[in-house]
Order: sequence, then structure tokens, then C-alpha cells
Amino acid sequence: MPVLQHIVLAFYLLFLLAAGWRLWVVGWRCVVKLATAFLLVAPMPLLFILPGLMRRDAWSGLLVQLVITLLVCGMACLAGGFSAARLRARRRG
Repeated sequence: MPVLQHIVLAFYLLFLLAAGWRLWVVGWRCVVKLATAFLLVAPMPLLFILPGLMRRDAWSGLLVQLVITLLVCGMACLAGGFSAARLRARRRG
């Protein structure tokens, strides 16, 4: 995999980590936070899953598996941001 794709993936996951951190601080209800978190994670994987589902060739299965991995890693980074902000707030207060 070329270096540029690694850099873009790292920026995406770091963005989700920072977004999870910031979402914890916002004074919204939990349901709104979870909906916002899903809307932050879902668009990038959906860009790749739609072509994988529309075409049925040898690479479609691999593309769908990659998208599911990206979605799970995005949710894990967002949850990591939530938990890091919660732990930091607990230490301070």
C-alpha cells in the first residue's frame, strides 16, 4: 500500500479520536451524541461499500471486508476519544 493511503487513513482515525474527545465535552443528550458519532463515522466507509455491493467480481468481497474493518476501527477510535476525555475529566474533577 502506498504511503499516501496510510497517511489519509491515519488522519481519518486521528480525526475520529479528536471528534470523540470533543463530543464528550458537548452538553448534548446521550442519544444526540451517539447519532452524531454515527454520522461522523459512517460517510467514509459508505463511499467504499457502495461500489463493492453494486459490482460482483473477485475484489468486491475484499472491498466489503475492508469497509467493515474501517467502520469498526472508526467506532473504536471514537469510543477511545470518549473514554480518554472521560478519564481526563475524572482525574481533574
